[in-house]
Amino acid sequence: MRPARRRSAGFTLIELLVTFAIATVLMLVAGPSFIDYRRNSELSDAVSGLVLAAGSAKSAALKSGRNVYVQAQDTSTGWTSGWLVFTDNNWNNAYDAGTDDVILRHEPLSSEIASAPAASTPFAAGYLMFNGAGFPRIKPPGTGVGNGTLTLSTSKRSTNVIIDTTGRIRSCKTGTAGCTTT
Repeated sequence: MRPARRRSAGFTLIELLVTFAIATVLMLVAGPSFIDYRRNSELSDAVSGLVLAAGSAKSAALKSGRNVYVQAQDTSTGWTSGWLVFTDNNWNNAYDAGTDDVILRHEPLSSEIASAPAASTPFAAGYLMFNGAGFPRIKPPGTGVGNGTLTLSTSKRSTNVIIDTTGRIRSCKTGTAGCTTT
């Protein structure tokens, strides 16, 4: 009788090469899709964060009867620097660390997200202000309505955040029906 031949444990070279080839093809196909998914996810997070900030500011203004601001953290770089929501307790139309109440902060946006505020709106000046009645206004002493549009975008997609004259806050994908800017 002939002794049974033992097969060594492990993979053959052919099995490893086939597995490596399949993994390479999957990465080539899935890589760009994953990058687009990540960018779209970051854009959605930024839009949701800004809509939440505006809604929180409006609610706090109605509750406190004071002006509440959503302000870019760095007005020189704009909305991509993140934003701060605060109640202007001393009525000086600016954030004072010891005096004003911070409602929320949003971290800076990904470098792949751009912001484009509509010209001649508070968004272009780096702020959004709700008065004690919950209406968007231009910083005092101005008495104009503070409505406007801010467009956040990646290389393949953009979304408008729109504040209308009554203080309604909404977002919509740029270019879709009914997504008119104010």
